[in-house]
Amino acid sequence: MLRNHLSKFSVFGNPIDHTKSPLIHRLFSEQTNIVCDYNYTLVPIRKFYEFITNFFLCNGIGANVTSPFKEEAFLIADELTDYARASESVNTLKKLKNGKILGDNTDGKGILYDLKRLKFLKRHDNILVIGAGGAARGIIFSLLSYGCNIVILNRTKNRATKLVSSFKKFGSISVLSDLKFKNNIFDLVINAIANVKTNNYWNFISHLINRHTNFYDINYSSDTFTPFLSWCINHNIAKFSDGIGMLVSQAAYSFYLWHNVFPEIESVIVKLRRS
Repeated sequence: MLRNHLSKFSVFGNPIDHTKSPLIHRLFSEQTNIVCDYNYTLVPIRKFYEFITNFFLCNGIGANVTSPFKEEAFLIADELTDYARASESVNTLKKLKNGKILGDNTDGKGILYDLKRLKFLKRHDNILVIGAGGAARGIIFSLLSYGCNIVILNRTKNRATKLVSSFKKFGSISVLSDLKFKNNIFDLVINAIANVKTNNYWNFISHLINRHTNFYDINYSSDTFTPFLSWCINHNIAKFSDGIGMLVSQAAYSFYLWHNVFPEIESVIVKLRRS
């Protein structure tokens, strides 16, 4: 019999009807025997504070936050984990016993788990991250903490420079420079931009990869390859993956924060791919 914690959970975003989070948490619930009354909430732009405040006032316990509200969630949290503080964005909220709201960012922990699961990552790897927005911010702290060296490639160099300045105290991170890296090969390339026009980036990185380089897209698509993975296929890349594993893994860390039980991940990834 399921243990009913009489709690409410939801994911907040805009758009949100594509989300797989309710399915993932239902599968976690079934395997752990913990009822997780989990729904999704479409939040009008500029209404996040109103919606999330009302949620927690009405017996809400835990929330996931997706685009474009992660930075707003960071600002409203009363307490922050190290991951949230470093990334300055929050994708998981929890109402504590004292009534305060704890903010965490599980994206970095999620991608780290999935990259190790895929055997795409080793300590001290050289990683090229494409993008310098919120998605990149969510994963960099975990990768640096694991001991990796990160290089940022972004269309706007000024934004990449600002990102590097925010994270350089945590480890080795820099902006891509052909002069500095012309003799280096990246072990892993991560796309952290939605719908990236990959052909524009191939000109920058073709001489910085080889057949041993792994490619990872934090995005995923239900019925086809993402643009980035289509680019990988067109350029005969051997080892690549979408972000379904990261999606499930980051959700597992949210589930753990709320229930103090870490669910099994692999079977949920398999079920999501089948669905």
